[in-house]
Amino acid sequence: MPGCFKKTLFALASLISFVSFILIVVAMGTPKWMTGKILCKTGADLVNATDPELVKFIGEIYYGLFRGGKIRQCGLGGRRSKFTSGFVVLAVTSFMAAVKLHHLTERIANFRENVFQFVILEECFEDCFWICVASATAHVVNLLLIAISGIHFPKIKTKTEEVNVTAEDIMY
Repeated sequence: MPGCFKKTLFALASLISFVSFILIVVAMGTPKWMTGKILCKTGADLVNATDPELVKFIGEIYYGLFRGGKIRQCGLGGRRSKFTSGFVVLAVTSFMAAVKLHHLTERIANFRENVFQFVILEECFEDCFWICVASATAHVVNLLLIAISGIHFPKIKTKTEEVNVTAEDIMY
């Protein structure tokens, strides 16, 4: 029977696992993992916009694992567009790598844009992204607590039976 220390560590690991599950559920339900500001470069170049006029060409973009949207500001007022994203298979680290290394926000902003070209002015990770990072950290802490507790889980043993083959078995 495990001692008090092992029981306490195992209970703490169970609590951390439950909290991690709740964090993941909350993060999956939020649509904004990444937000940013986009500049309609084509519109700004067409009218040769200077610094005070550039405000008319700065829009917003947001996206998460399942959906996102953008407000296009190309000098004629804001136009909303929404999209569903297929980034479900991305884990938290690959999401971060895709955003930074592959310029994911810029690729999403310019997706299916035939006339206008958008440039990313600013992008930042939102709270739900950091909730997933906290959940992953909680899983690592959970694994460490279970390893420290030293509880030995039962091992599955297979029985090996000797095969008795007689002459009668071979005949049939």
